[in-house]
Amino acid sequence: MSFLKNRTMCNLVIIFIFLQACSAEYLYNSSNPETREYWFRFLIQKEDIISEINMETEIREETIESETEIFDEDLGSLSLEWVLLQGAPRARTYGMNIGIDHNDFIYVAGDTNEALFQRQLIGKRDVILGKYDSRKNIIWRRQIGASQAMLQVKDFGVDPNGNSYILGLTWDDFAGPASGKSELFLIKFNSEGTQIWARRVGNRGLYDMYPHKIAIDELGNSYIVGNSTGPFEGNTGVGCTFILKFDANGNQVWIKQIAIAGATIVPNGVAIDKVTGSIYITGSGSANFETLSRLNADTSLLFIFKYDSNGSRQFFAQLGFASSTTEGISISLDPFSNVFVGGNTNVDLESGEQTNFRGFLVKYDSSGFLKWIRHFGPISSDKQTVVNAILTDEVGNVFLTGGSNANLLDEAESSVGNRDLFLIKLT
Repeated sequence: MSFLKNRTMCNLVIIFIFLQACSAEYLYNSSNPETREYWFRFLIQKEDIISEINMETEIREETIESETEIFDEDLGSLSLEWVLLQGAPRARTYGMNIGIDHNDFIYVAGDTNEALFQRQLIGKRDVILGKYDSRKNIIWRRQIGASQAMLQVKDFGVDPNGNSYILGLTWDDFAGPASGKSELFLIKFNSEGTQIWARRVGNRGLYDMYPHKIAIDELGNSYIVGNSTGPFEGNTGVGCTFILKFDANGNQVWIKQIAIAGATIVPNGVAIDKVTGSIYITGSGSANFETLSRLNADTSLLFIFKYDSNGSRQFFAQLGFASSTTEGISISLDPFSNVFVGGNTNVDLESGEQTNFRGFLVKYDSSGFLKWIRHFGPISSDKQTVVNAILTDEVGNVFLTGGSNANLLDEAESSVGNRDLFLIKLT
């Protein structure tokens, strides 16, 4: 049984750029007690080379014919300019996400169990947020918490005005009283680093809520996806996936759920079409999302749902085969309203043949018609590759990053480390 629908294809030129796993050559500021930041600037690549695959692919209706040429070239323009690591001795500090605003300022959000940006830790685990310019100069840094509170950052976003939003979860008193269940929080800062508001949302104190991802539209509305262990008010049934909307002032506008009896559903990504304002979410689950019916537990399909600004839902696409797993992890849209989803799967998404877990990228047009599928990584059973994040730019280039224990440039060669980072650019 296939859940893949072939559609009309188009011509495309694809370029891949990989940064191979590397090690630090020089360390700077490795023990400065004032800033507690760790810098390194230069990297050593395998054989001091950054490799490029140049692939020109002609895609015709119902067929994909490709010819691949692989070559090595010293691409000095791709040298890593700088890397920022933030932490302190004996601290557990996690950076969950970064954001870049329209003025190219860089924001780094995470959480820590030590005092990084002030003299003392506020709670058991605090939120941290830093703003930097493109040369890594500090604009401002903040550490936020509450007495005895453990705060866990899950995602981060920036709106066009430079306001930043931190999404997280807590069981403790923060932005409202604790209910005994896991609940989400959302904090908004302006471009100067001043906290504007903080909000907390739970499921009536009856069920846990686990936020996963956030997207911010041009008006400063926030869209959050996640899971709850039970239904929301006005609904019945089982634990569910939710999508929640806040306006720019922190007012909760609506919350919608996706629940299919007997099915496990996990939302992993949310993105906004800047042209139409439509909201797209992706993830995976043991369900046929077009018919909203449960499938066998050994089947997990990728899903994409489309919402309007009022919360009305429309089925957009699903992908996968019976007795296999296809996980949608990240989603992004280009300026032409094309939808890109990346993740990993243990099936060839064109033939239905079982494989090891490989990364993939799939492209749909704005109507949900499948344009093409790309797989990344070898088929051998002991190798795994996953696409973790996708970004698109203003001219339609697509950037992917993820991890693999395979050599994506040459399947005959071993990976550089136990698990390597890759960066791919498609034009």
